[in-house]
Amino acid sequence: TEFYAQIGALRQKMGDRCVLRAMHYFGDNARVGKEVEALKANDFSTFKNLVVESGHSSYMYLQNVFSPSHVQEQGVSLTLALCERLLKPVGGAYRVHGGGFAGTVQTFVPVNYLPEFVEKMEAVLGAGSCHTLSIRPVGGIKII
Repeated sequence: TEFYAQIGALRQKMGDRCVLRAMHYFGDNARVGKEVEALKANDFSTFKNLVVESGHSSYMYLQNVFSPSHVQEQGVSLTLALCERLLKPVGGAYRVHGGGFAGTVQTFVPVNYLPEFVEKMEAVLGAGSCHTLSIRPVGGIKII
């Protein structure tokens, strides 16, 4: 695209962080369509892979996981590292979600692994730090 052809000039004018954040923006916008297609095709495995890919992009390019002025506090980074270690072997997915620096980590945990996952995460992050939600079998519904 034109953006990638102009990265050299953009770096000079805007700086590297701005360019990296734009790379995340363009990549994530492209991923959304792929996620929708995967869900419509009932391909949850591909959807989860795209969620993880999006999360890695957010961490590396958007750089919204910790504040560079408070590098001793990297709770979201630590949570993501633990999620990768615990969920990758069992086919789960994870990503930073919401407000970035003050955001949360969204995970997709196989039901049979959920109690063990919560126990291990809360052993590090504190009791009550995990909130279990369920995915409805229907899409969004307007309530009047």
